[in-house]
Amino acid sequence: MAKRAARRRTTTGMPVYVWAGGLVGLLLIVAGLIFLTERQGTNPNPTTLRYPDVPRISPAEAHGQQQSGTGVIVDVRGAQLYQEAHAAGALSVPEDELLTRIGELPTDKNLIFY
Repeated sequence: MAKRAARRRTTTGMPVYVWAGGLVGLLLIVAGLIFLTERQGTNPNPTTLRYPDVPRISPAEAHGQQQSGTGVIVDVRGAQLYQEAHAAGALSVPEDELLTRIGELPTDKNLIFY
């Protein structure tokens, strides 16, 4: 019976269930940190944005401007992504073509890029 109890302990003398519980706890902490990090990505911090001075609006505001005729939605993703899915009525002007096609965009409306 003494041999049986010895097999259930690690080399440090702690029971295996203590190590397993600690490992599970550590995994939960790591998973929580990953979740919180990804969640923060949905609400960008202006100090970490690539272009912090560019105003940002919500999808609802973009849709409202498009519906009222005061804004135009411009999809700057590649053509393949545009074909897979895009906002209804959005213009497709891939980012790498933007400078050469800038003349195609209206000058009398808000341009909403995504």
